Amino acid sequence: MKRVAITDVALAAGVSRSTVSNYLNRPEIVSAGARDRIARAISELGFVPSEAARNISSGDSNTIGYVAFEFTNPFSGVIADAIERRAAETGRTVMIGNSAGSAERQLEYLQLFERKRVAGIIVATVDELEPQLAAMRDRGTASVITGRISGNPQQASVSAADAEGGYLAAQHLLDLGRRRLAFVGGPFSVQQVSERFDGASRAVRAVPDASLTVLRADERTMNAGFAAGVEMATRGDQLPDGVFAVNDLVGLGVVRGLTSFGVDVPRDVAVIGFDGDEIAAVSAIPLSTISTPGEAIGEAAFDMLLQEIDGTAESSATRHRVIPPQLVVRASTAGDAADQGQSAPAERPRSA
Repeated sequence: MKRVAITDVALAAGVSRSTVSNYLNRPEIVSAGARDRIARAISELGFVPSEAARNISSGDSNTIGYVAFEFTNPFSGVIADAIERRAAETGRTVMIGNSAGSAERQLEYLQLFERKRVAGIIVATVDELEPQLAAMRDRGTASVITGRISGNPQQASVSAADAEGGYLAAQHLLDLGRRRLAFVGGPFSVQQVSERFDGASRAVRAVPDASLTVLRADERTMNAGFAAGVEMATRGDQLPDGVFAVNDLVGLGVVRGLTSFGVDVPRDVAVIGFDGDEIAAVSAIPLSTISTPGEAIGEAAFDMLLQEIDGTAESSATRHRVIPPQLVVRASTAGDAADQGQSAPAERPRSA
């Protein structure tokens, strides 16, 4: 992946390197004809102006970029910590941006990192990014996406098995005899959310007398979970007896909302989350969860990015990795009888 340098633009436009530099920094002193030729050359070559002058010609950098999904979720911090640790071990640094679940901010950070001429980018995707990342790859910036598996064999990706984890969460509730299940999360435009819900739906469809309703919690925060818990406890219709929260923060909020109105967790309502955050294990009612090791995701993403940068990825098959989930049973579903550290290996989802 050869980066287009300022000298390439100068050669294509038939001007000096300093004229291209003036066009980028002081266009008013460049003649109209030269400006037109330089603009055409930049467009045709796909040149990206760099804010790091020392990298304009060489394209060398020991810095990588990481665009996190949302730092309100501790899971993002675990991934970021693993990436930074692996970077330090290999003599690199990390620039971090937080998209906060915004597709616009995500794209802004990608453009910023490319202008900074980072060696490569890890991005926790909010939405479909393959076309933009493919164009960046053609211009010399390698990338790895996290949060879902890419449909493009050339786009490296690492993800938790979200659909499998959703299946495990719902199946755990069903195995406890719960039949009126609720899914709390959103929005479904986020692939991780939709896949977790789809996995839970497959488990529920296999049980004739089971049902699954949805309570939206698009912010995926503890406050959003609390509001959903209060709504369930006070709306007057039949209370669900099992809740699958899209992440642990939402799950903790649901528990707090339910118990604040006298609902017993887990006797009346069993609650399970997703991610495996440490805070879930030490809450007043420890939260059962589907654990997806963020450290393993961060380390795998970093190592895959180095292979993309160095061009050592052996095949398209090595560009995609799925981290299996694990069911962790705690008091929010099993009460005092639960072994607080009990874990069960993840199983492949059965056909619904």
